[in-house]
Amino acid sequence: MKKFLFCTWLVLFPFALAHAVDYCAASSWGYAGNSVSGGGNATPTLVSNESQLTTALGKKNSVIIITQDITVTNHISTDKSNLTIMALPGKKLISNQQNQSNSGILYLKGNNIILRNLTFEGPGAYDCDGWDNLCLDKATNVWVDHCDFQDGCDGNFDIKGTSDNITVTWCRFRYLKEPKAGGSGGSDDHRFSNLVGSGSSDKPSDGTYNITYAYCWWDEGCKQRMTRCRNCELHFLNCYWNSSVADYYVGPENAKCYFEGCTFAGKANSPSKIWSEYGGSSNACKFVNCTGNLPSNSGSVSAPTYSYDQLSAASAKTYVTNSSCGAGATLTVTNTAEISSTCDGDDPEPGPTPQPGDTTLTWNFSTSAFTALTGDIATETTVNGLTIAASGDKKVTIAESAKTIDTLKFTHVLKFNGSGNAAYRNLSFAVTGACTIDVYLISAKSSENRTLNIYSGSYGGTLLTTMHADSTVAAKRTYDYTGDATTIYMGSANSGINIYAINVNYSETPSALEPVENKRTARKVLRDGQVFIVRDDKVYNLLGTRVQ
Repeated sequence: MKKFLFCTWLVLFPFALAHAVDYCAASSWGYAGNSVSGGGNATPTLVSNESQLTTALGKKNSVIIITQDITVTNHISTDKSNLTIMALPGKKLISNQQNQSNSGILYLKGNNIILRNLTFEGPGAYDCDGWDNLCLDKATNVWVDHCDFQDGCDGNFDIKGTSDNITVTWCRFRYLKEPKAGGSGGSDDHRFSNLVGSGSSDKPSDGTYNITYAYCWWDEGCKQRMTRCRNCELHFLNCYWNSSVADYYVGPENAKCYFEGCTFAGKANSPSKIWSEYGGSSNACKFVNCTGNLPSNSGSVSAPTYSYDQLSAASAKTYVTNSSCGAGATLTVTNTAEISSTCDGDDPEPGPTPQPGDTTLTWNFSTSAFTALTGDIATETTVNGLTIAASGDKKVTIAESAKTIDTLKFTHVLKFNGSGNAAYRNLSFAVTGACTIDVYLISAKSSENRTLNIYSGSYGGTLLTTMHADSTVAAKRTYDYTGDATTIYMGSANSGINIYAINVNYSETPSALEPVENKRTARKVLRDGQVFIVRDDKVYNLLGTRVQ
């Protein structure tokens, strides 16, 4: 049976030297070695529910393929060697359990294990001394490739016991759900992603965990442990950290870490936070061709002796964050265990890097029309149809604030600086009828969630909806307006909220343009900083008046 077919590599030519890096590698490498075969050529077992998965994991020498989303009611433990687990595109392993006994998804022991293209979706972080999305315990020679780890109740992916010789490639770690406070473990925000070694004395038989993390992405929502590591030698190759809520990134204890071609961004991008020591007598770190506000190299640590190729930090970041081929469950897996990447067949170009001032948004506070206003706004100001209400003592502020939301990069933000009122600290704009309103926002206070009120007709008039402004994670919130032409108003219900952009989208021609039965598909365009609706080669402004 064919396995791992059509996998490709990207080729770069820095300084006239060719470096090949696999999106979809044909075999394992790194500390796991190049001979990890998993279930080998065993006939794939297709599973679509928890019972089938549990039964399949009880068999030796297995290739298991997840064909449907599977919700587990209790973490599944297995001690089997020669095992491969993969998932068809988009299929997930899901846990909704936030308790000590039933939380977690997979708990694996054994030798010679492959995990590829799996999405682990947990219930959200809750420190109840629970279980992880994935835990390796007494597992050796393991390759974890192109997996997406989300919202583990305890951790996203922990390695402990006598586990050793592990390679983790093209994996993405993130938290998309708010953490739950008040757990028995003591932490009110347990978005602690990755742990190596469960205690100071935890170690494999040779005394050192040897783990490769290559082309991995610690994304939004990760708070700590990226990775918290004990008694180990870790190789971080072309990885990317960018969480805006991180307390620290890597936390070593008796650990040696070698970083190559990595990028450190986000909140913990400082010498004392990228590398935050947790004790021990033999910590060492070395940064080679890395980007960020880096700490100094310390101690003695050498590059690993296995063969590998290194991208530049800038190139690696682009490839890792490529939504089609990069980190996460981005491979194509078939029922017959063939694996490929959508970038197969040629030397793929890097995925597009989102740029500030995205012109598809109706009002983006990173565009020049708004950045020209950087500072306090103390009087009513209208820009391209958006009215900003402010007064001398109730000011609104345009300020620099780098943030990425749903792949869109922002450089500036509008700050309400307080609760809204009919006379100040509100935004208003006209709509011509049914439309979708997107707001990209975050609470102005990192310890307090807040609420954005959206009204019709006047501020304090008909309340259409409220939007949640998370305390730590900037997000896009959406409201589907179904009424007639009106003016929309929005402002904070309870103190400061920061807004990065507002987008108004008409899926069909606004009702003011012609009778409902004659509506036809329309599109929105931006010309000279203003948004227009185009239908049948005719151009209308947002009030429905034809202008061309």
